[in-house]
Amino acid sequence: MNQKSLGYHFALVALTLFLTAPHSVAQNTPAWLPMQIIDVGAMPWEPMWTGLRGTSRGKKLYSNDQGGFMLYLEHDHGWDSPNKARHFHDFHEWGYVLRGNFLIYEFINARQTKGSLYNMKAGTWMSRPPFSIHGHRADAMDHQRVTPGAVQLAFSEGGKTYSLDPTNKWFSPDWQRFTDFTFAHFQDTATPQVMEWEDDEQLPGASVKWLSDDYANGFRAKLVYVPPGWQYAGESHASYFEKAQQFYYVLSGDLVVGTQEQPGVSVVEKQTVYKDFFINRPAKSLWVWTEGSLSTKGAMWLQVTYAEGAQKGNGPIGEAIDASKEQTKRK
Repeated sequence: MNQKSLGYHFALVALTLFLTAPHSVAQNTPAWLPMQIIDVGAMPWEPMWTGLRGTSRGKKLYSNDQGGFMLYLEHDHGWDSPNKARHFHDFHEWGYVLRGNFLIYEFINARQTKGSLYNMKAGTWMSRPPFSIHGHRADAMDHQRVTPGAVQLAFSEGGKTYSLDPTNKWFSPDWQRFTDFTFAHFQDTATPQVMEWEDDEQLPGASVKWLSDDYANGFRAKLVYVPPGWQYAGESHASYFEKAQQFYYVLSGDLVVGTQEQPGVSVVEKQTVYKDFFINRPAKSLWVWTEGSLSTKGAMWLQVTYAEGAQKGNGPIGEAIDASKEQTKRK
């Protein structure tokens, strides 16, 4: 065997050994992602979300490559909008009113021009399917002058918007090819006689109000409440979702949240979140319920879960995985 052949032989042996060697740790270990915890009150207002004559303003809490985004919006008493036209989207959107009253008109079909006025007061949850016609109408702005302003969360999954007004920038005659329209779902969560708290089977000691649970399409939303001095009932452990995306928005109180970069290796970081804190928990991020009291005054939060990414249609939602048990399996 000459020198050139010998070198080729050794290279081939080395490649064979590399390909056949066990790489289970590298292949099976998830690429852990950090959770993002934001104090919304400390964020600056963004000029691009400023409404007509400066009567509303916004902050972008989240965005993705599919065009989805989540806004924190504040509307003044008597606010006005540059877009009052009837319109619909080819994507799902949802919202939750934190404070005040937000007025909007809903339409059954494109032939209806006056619609029905809805007063989304504080505590109202809205889930809007694709092809649901809505808008403000010019006279809706007159109503706004006699109602409080509003602060709300608004989530758009991303897609195309169709306006029915030929003078609007979103207008396209293509909207006329759609004939089957849907209607938004509104849920009053703040009135006890309308919606009561129930025991949360998924989180012992907590209470829940279910807002949406679309198993097939992979979308779930709920309010969760824990009392003062609440402790996690199980053993302290880190958990993650293989594909699911979660969003948390703290509505009141305080809650200790544990995070970790890698299970069993890195230190558990504890952070107390308060009213108007936002948590973005992507897939393969570690949430740790630690020992001891996790809330001094009690806490209530909005919790939204997608099966994958941040769009409906990727269901069902997988179960949370105990990271410590997964580590044991790999050893």
